[in-house]
Amino acid sequence: MSAVAPAAVRRWWPLALGVLLGVLVGLLVSLLASGVRRAQASVLISSPAGPAAVTPMLPNLRELAASGVVAGNVRSTLRLTKSTGELRRQLHATVRPQSQVIAISASDKVADRARQIAQEAAVVFAQLVDVRFGTAKPSLQAAVLDPAHVFGGPDRHFIRNGLAGALVGLLLGSTAMFLLASGERQVVAGGRDDESLRERERLLEQRLQGVAARERALAERAGKLAAREQKLAARPAEVAPAQPPSPPEPQLEPEPEPEPEPLSQPEAEAAPAVPTQAGTWNLHGLQKAVDAYRGATPEQAENWHTYLYFLRQHASPDGSLSRSFDPLISDVFGDALERFGGPSTG
Repeated sequence: MSAVAPAAVRRWWPLALGVLLGVLVGLLVSLLASGVRRAQASVLISSPAGPAAVTPMLPNLRELAASGVVAGNVRSTLRLTKSTGELRRQLHATVRPQSQVIAISASDKVADRARQIAQEAAVVFAQLVDVRFGTAKPSLQAAVLDPAHVFGGPDRHFIRNGLAGALVGLLLGSTAMFLLASGERQVVAGGRDDESLRERERLLEQRLQGVAARERALAERAGKLAAREQKLAARPAEVAPAQPPSPPEPQLEPEPEPEPEPLSQPEAEAAPAVPTQAGTWNLHGLQKAVDAYRGATPEQAENWHTYLYFLRQHASPDGSLSRSFDPLISDVFGDALERFGGPSTG
């Protein structure tokens, strides 16, 4: 458990940090934002025909309360600098449930101005109802039921801005967590590949050192054999006895004695047999044997290509390899050469 907890913390910290920062930014925006104040006035719609005559007309009257006609009259009465369209966007009208009351509200950064706009809008709306529907059938009358009053402090939308900030932080944190996880996987994979490559290079270096040691041993063996052959070549002259001088005989010449047969020379010690067939291996032939072999595993094929790459440094221009590499070639490429059929000379 103690090892799992730090791993989980490292994995999820970008997500938690993003959510926390998003909430903090949302709250900061709410605190720094200028608050909007809202005021509301109520207008009662009545008719001599009773509520049944008023109820069907309430939707149309609600639209009239927030129309450009009311906004234009309020703007001219209060002598506001803003346009009629801007003032209309500040006006809102709703019908209170189960009643004949239309609530007209106005919003503004200044509380007193919001109250003035709402109050004037209610008065203008009541006058328009009396003018337009006072003589209709059924007739309608409007009266300001509740004068405009300002609601509580400004609504800075702490909850809304906090949730929005948390959502944005969640998205950013998820993206950061994905990018960090991808980077860690790439680093781990790269480290494993480097370790594998270093291990293969180490094994190949050991094999090449072994080949070099065999070459030195063979060279020393050849030097000893050459010295022994020189000794054997000089030995007959030492063994042959010196002939004593004979007195001159003018009459008869003595028959020359047959020279003693030279001692039989001991056969030179044969060089150690190479565990492969006769002939020198050729790099091109080895390449053909490897390419023709179809039953190699991926690891075996990669191992062959790696040895071919390093053997290329020791090959002559025509691809021939020294006899000192025969044991290594037989050991490494035995399966491919057996299938290909004998030593490859190119």
